[in-house]
Amino acid sequence: ASEKYSSVTGGRDNSATDWYSSVSGGKSNVASGQFSSVTGGASNLASGTHSTVSGGTGNTGEGEGSAIMGGMDNVAEGGHSSISGGEGNNSTGKLSSISGGDYNIASGEYSSSSGGSLNVASGVSSSISGGQGNEASGNISSASGGGGNIASGLMSSVSGGESNQATARNSAVSGGGNNVAEGTATEDIGVCSSISGGQNNVANGMYASISGGWKNKAKAMRTSILGGKKNTANKKNTSVPPT
Repeated sequence: ASEKYSSVTGGRDNSATDWYSSVSGGKSNVASGQFSSVTGGASNLASGTHSTVSGGTGNTGEGEGSAIMGGMDNVAEGGHSSISGGEGNNSTGKLSSISGGDYNIASGEYSSSSGGSLNVASGVSSSISGGQGNEASGNISSASGGGGNIASGLMSSVSGGESNQATARNSAVSGGGNNVAEGTATEDIGVCSSISGGQNNVANGMYASISGGWKNKAKAMRTSILGGKKNTANKKNTSVPPT
């Protein structure tokens, strides 16, 4: 303890180097931010003002008011961000959170990643529940699971499956593989489009839907394709049965 009101009360090779900083135990821990604290574990660093690291190994609380409960090699960079556990996770967004898993990133403000691996929640208030290699880059977007899925539209969602994309506003893909609820950030193409499952389907009409099947395309407003393969719905307010 080297600054006024700093304290080290237990453990070994610990140091508290700024005002009101504290280390309670563990080994080789450092509390270098004002009002920062490390409770235990090993080789942890609380460098942000009012940051806390409760345990684990090699964790770093950099952001102001950031908190890490445990795990290994996690970094809480964003202000008031938090990481509960896991390995190699990084919460860089303000008020972002990561519950666990490994090598996940929560970079959007208020974003969250609950688990899984190699997931990125970069949109404001975006969320990822699990899976691997998923991305929620649209604001208020979500990816619940699966692998390699992307939810980039505003308030878009991908529930699962593999390599699915929800790029239109308020679009949704529930599962399957290589399906796209297609749109852009500035146009009405694909707004509220949805795909329930199947493979290689594309829905880019407003309020268009595809239930399943293979290589189906719902292009016009309020069209629906119930299944089958290589069906195209390009006339408004029509429904195409499976073929």
